[in-house]
Amino acid sequence: MAEQKSLPTASEGDTTFNFNGVFRDVHNKSSRDNLYQAQAFISENKWNAAKDLLQKALSDSSDDHDVRNLKLVIAEVDMYLSRAIPEAIQADEKIDWDQVNSRGVHKYFENREDLPQSVFFLRSNQHDRIVVGRRILSHQYINNKIRELHCSHITASMLLGRLVDQRTRETGYAVYYNQMTAGEKLFLIDDVLNNGMNVYELVFPFPPLIGQSKEEIQSPEEGWEIDEKLALSLGEGEVYIRDYAVRYLKSLGRDDLRLFDCACSTGQFLFTMKQGVPGCYTIGSDLSAHMVEFAKKRVDEIYCANALEPKIPPRSVDVVFVRFINSEVVKTEIASIFLKPLTECLKKGGKMIILGHTPVLTSAAEIKMLVPNLEITQSIGGISEWNGIFQFYVCSRID
Repeated sequence: MAEQKSLPTASEGDTTFNFNGVFRDVHNKSSRDNLYQAQAFISENKWNAAKDLLQKALSDSSDDHDVRNLKLVIAEVDMYLSRAIPEAIQADEKIDWDQVNSRGVHKYFENREDLPQSVFFLRSNQHDRIVVGRRILSHQYINNKIRELHCSHITASMLLGRLVDQRTRETGYAVYYNQMTAGEKLFLIDDVLNNGMNVYELVFPFPPLIGQSKEEIQSPEEGWEIDEKLALSLGEGEVYIRDYAVRYLKSLGRDDLRLFDCACSTGQFLFTMKQGVPGCYTIGSDLSAHMVEFAKKRVDEIYCANALEPKIPPRSVDVVFVRFINSEVVKTEIASIFLKPLTECLKKGGKMIILGHTPVLTSAAEIKMLVPNLEITQSIGGISEWNGIFQFYVCSRID
């Protein structure tokens, strides 16, 4: 067999899946079958059957990688069951923050090799207040649509409470907080959706650090080897984001927009934009030639290129989508270097939209510091019917 340079996946039975981000798989075929069947049970609301099957897979496993991942999945199931807010619970009419602050301090700790990229801060630009949370099983995982445990969609169940303190340790990250009630959490998400798209910001401060070298996870430079099945799965992970992005494009009131996705992956995102705004012209590029092959049948114009050196002319597009400066795709230390060259692609008044299925690795403060000719008009997306929010930075070129 030829040397495998790009990242192998388990979608067709590969037995060397070692990418330990939010996508947790196992080497052993029997254990994998049980893992996938457990997820199917979850989608049918058979939680006890799912837990039994996961425990069986764990007891039958001897591979250290498989044992670790199965234990983590079991812990994620238990966390979801303990934290999910029942539908019958109603949002409070307001939050008495003095009362929240008077409550005892709780601690949450995340090992640096587990899922620290799922710990987030929801901060308000109008108040000296940060609420900390930690993602739990996503709606798409529960519906058996994606293999990743978590996605970009933040719901009230994921909130923990008002941040009191944080500490970084050799083994991981600790956050201390005043606990919030379910009604308070629901109110806060409603407040963000109704009043705070440009007031609140979601930030994911802690990267996963793997192995003795404590190296941050990133995708391989050669890209991913995918098939149609995995391509569809990748698309399922961002359904809310795509829907919201279409709504945003429509709000601009133009049907002749030129759209550029500088890391277009399979092209599904741009294809969905074109379905929503049929008159737009879509341009994609990707570092992976394999991805370009998938994308070329879905976009109007395609390049195999590095986002640091866009192949399109300066000031030539109305919207640049940045969907790759995200956790588990690139490392935090290099994520922001792409912003300036991509800004050059925008016309005056054009929009850079920064989003993604995994956490965005930059922040409003960093964007303002590094690219002063971008004005941030929005940091969060979401609509009430979805009962959740996600990162959705909208930045306008002002020169």
